Amino acid sequence: MLVSAAAILFPQRWTGGFISIVQVIVPFQDAATVAADAVSSLGEVRPSAVPGEAYDALTREKAAIEHQAAALAVRVEELEGEVAVLTSTRLWAVADQRLGASGRLIPARVISKDILPWRSSRLLNAGSVQGVQDGAAVTSHEFTVDRGEDAELRSGLAILLGETLVGEIEQTGTHTSRVKLLSDVSVQRKVRIGRWTLVRDSNLAPSRFVLLDRYFWLTGRGSGRMEIRDLELKDVETGVIQVGDTVLSDPQSDVLPAAMTIGKITTASADRDNPLFAVLTITAAVPEESLHRVYIYDPQIERP
Repeated sequence: MLVSAAAILFPQRWTGGFISIVQVIVPFQDAATVAADAVSSLGEVRPSAVPGEAYDALTREKAAIEHQAAALAVRVEELEGEVAVLTSTRLWAVADQRLGASGRLIPARVISKDILPWRSSRLLNAGSVQGVQDGAAVTSHEFTVDRGEDAELRSGLAILLGETLVGEIEQTGTHTSRVKLLSDVSVQRKVRIGRWTLVRDSNLAPSRFVLLDRYFWLTGRGSGRMEIRDLELKDVETGVIQVGDTVLSDPQSDVLPAAMTIGKITTASADRDNPLFAVLTITAAVPEESLHRVYIYDPQIERP
């Protein structure tokens, strides 16, 4: 209770050291979280267990493929604009599931929410001992289907593109770290928007992912909400931007090796303060309440 009171009353730079104090209770808190998840899963009743599980697996697999295709579409556009580096595509071997960059995925589990209700973050059971660094990207662990832990880590970055970006590491302790979710009010992130479009007179690729040729700014609004503002209303009225379009991260400004899906546009309306502009509401591909397991991306660069 004293630590919580100090966290509320004093600035973060004064209380950041408290994260080291709670490291000793992490194993017990982690075990309690696993037990609670197991008990809650026992209470789930399905009309037909086997068909329901198969349907869920197919749904996740379909979403994972869409995420990968959207991310690779961004990469293709980059390569088309950089003819001088096209030889580097030999590192992007699809069969070997490589993406042309070194790195590894660190599995972690969510063990608690933030003690401060106005801050959108989660406490993870992985810290500096596992190699977690401040600022590292955190992705979901929702769409990986029919793979064990060893296979997931071996396929590495191919798994990364099938998941979605949910936040970044804000503070690291020895055995825990805190991830700031994209819905946090302090988040401002450069993003791109694209959609699946039908291709006429094509038997091989009936649809393809098309990106808009400009960037936008995603801002967190708290309580799981994200928005994109300051775009012209006529883009919405003419259908240039539509509800259902996909929002992706910007690979040039992130520590990630490629763009990743963030979510989809769920509403598009005129800005009350400026009727010439529109406001887009973004819904994350994975609801924050269902975040139980995540991946932390480690680029494995040489550090001093």
